[in-house]
Amino acid sequence: MQKQISSSSFQKRIKPFLCTLLILIFLSQFMEGKELVIIDQDGAGPGGTDMQSLLLALEIPQIEILGIIITSGDCWRDEGLLHTLRLLEIAAKPSVPVIPGAVYPLVNSKKETLLREKLFGKLFYKGAWNSQYNGRNSHPPLFYYEDPFQPPAPIEGMPSVKKTEANAVDFLIQSAKNHPSEITLVALGPMTDIALACRLYPEFPKLIKKLVFMGGSFNPVTSDPEWAENPRFEFNFFWDPEAAHIVLTSPWNEIEGYPVDIGLDTVMNEELIEAFDKQKSNISQYIKKYAWKNQPMWDEIAVACWTNPSLIVKKTALFVDVDISHSASYGNTISWQPGLEPDWKEKKLQIIKKIDRLRFYRYFIDTLQSQDSQK
Repeated sequence: MQKQISSSSFQKRIKPFLCTLLILIFLSQFMEGKELVIIDQDGAGPGGTDMQSLLLALEIPQIEILGIIITSGDCWRDEGLLHTLRLLEIAAKPSVPVIPGAVYPLVNSKKETLLREKLFGKLFYKGAWNSQYNGRNSHPPLFYYEDPFQPPAPIEGMPSVKKTEANAVDFLIQSAKNHPSEITLVALGPMTDIALACRLYPEFPKLIKKLVFMGGSFNPVTSDPEWAENPRFEFNFFWDPEAAHIVLTSPWNEIEGYPVDIGLDTVMNEELIEAFDKQKSNISQYIKKYAWKNQPMWDEIAVACWTNPSLIVKKTALFVDVDISHSASYGNTISWQPGLEPDWKEKKLQIIKKIDRLRFYRYFIDTLQSQDSQK
């Protein structure tokens, strides 16, 4: 009996590792000549910037997605997994691995957030911790619920394809070891899993070709209540400030950041949505049905500009960190111009300040419709 228990325990421990290894072996035969990418996303949906950025990445022919990691943030992880898996079916890309990431932040919590609100004032948006959605024309409205492991059934339909059994942190580390200096890591949600990879394997950042992230806020010009009186607040950093701090102070080869600022005037407007009404494919109908009208296209911008840098009009070098003081400014973006940074571990980043909005819209439409027409 003791032998059977030990064998079963060993099988449980080794299964996630073997799953990761099999995924990487399977993918290696398809990757030659393409830019390798891992996407870390928080997966709210259907539609919206989270799902539409994944859809865009799936349809860009010059990149090969090694895997999509889903973490909690805008919604709980398990809900994000369902939306993402269903999206892959709709886009006819069911073989792309979807890996479950972190459920909770490293330190931050709903309880602490509610306590800080009593001391310092209410936050406009708290992601999965919101009791109801008070955001920007989500269509359909997001569902909010207490148990992160009991998500509602996705309105776009339950997926038949399954998530992988791989561990997100192990997947990141093993992928970097197998493809040193070849992978671009695109972080479009909170960076909990990436921070854990940095701490578990300190060489991890050095093995990544480039880190691209959507996060931070500097000088947004807006009357939106989320930033009008709190311009350095940004949700991805806020959800897990300690993780963002770890990532931003790790020794990456290159870092490129896309803050809130650049997306506020680049929204999913009616004209853009109607452009997809002319196509009758699954992809176009998904966008037409589930797009969040007038939502800023933050994540889509990061994916588009990383793959097509000609869309970038202005960028600047800054040293960037996150406030982890657990004060009124907990999670806020901190930045310094070169030469003014403290003698800590801050890294100099390339922060994108402005894009060609009209060309971005054209790129978004053309990329999805050109691939759409082949299906």
